Amino acid sequence: MEEIKILNKKTKDFISGLKNKKAVFAVVLGVLGIFLIFLSEIIPEKDKNIENTENAFSVNFSECETELEKRLEEAVSKINGAGKTDITITIDSSKEFFYAKNSSENTGDFESESESEFVIIEGKNGEEPLVLKTSEAKIRGVLVICEGGENPLVREKILEAICALLDIPSNKVSVAKMA
Repeated sequence: MEEIKILNKKTKDFISGLKNKKAVFAVVLGVLGIFLIFLSEIIPEKDKNIENTENAFSVNFSECETELEKRLEEAVSKINGAGKTDITITIDSSKEFFYAKNSSENTGDFESESESEFVIIEGKNGEEPLVLKTSEAKIRGVLVICEGGENPLVREKILEAICALLDIPSNKVSVAKMA
């Protein structure tokens, strides 16, 4: 408490010692500048939020394929008779997002103009576009290679499991025996 009083007194002495108004003005501007620098670090910029949103919505094919392959390998290897399993998935398109837009159309005598902009909402990562619906990645095909691939009963169980898990038709799945 005593230190605060001493610091307060020194500050008052310093300011009263400055007789030139330009010097006081320069000191106040310096302190204000430092304050604004600290404030800019606390308040996030809009560009950073938009960049984070774009990164959150970008989907990498290989990461999606790898994660899906691992999860399917775990599930299929638990099927009785499947044994050691290796799965390869090919993806046709990534996950798609459909955003809400505000549209307006101005029509004149000889020409018409239309404008549209995304509807922006406050999300957990700051401002984000409003997502109306998403469409999952489209799977082109699945190859399952397993130790029990020659057994027709095991092949049928694996085929049913893959088709049910991925919601794809059986003609997109191939089951083969591991060499």
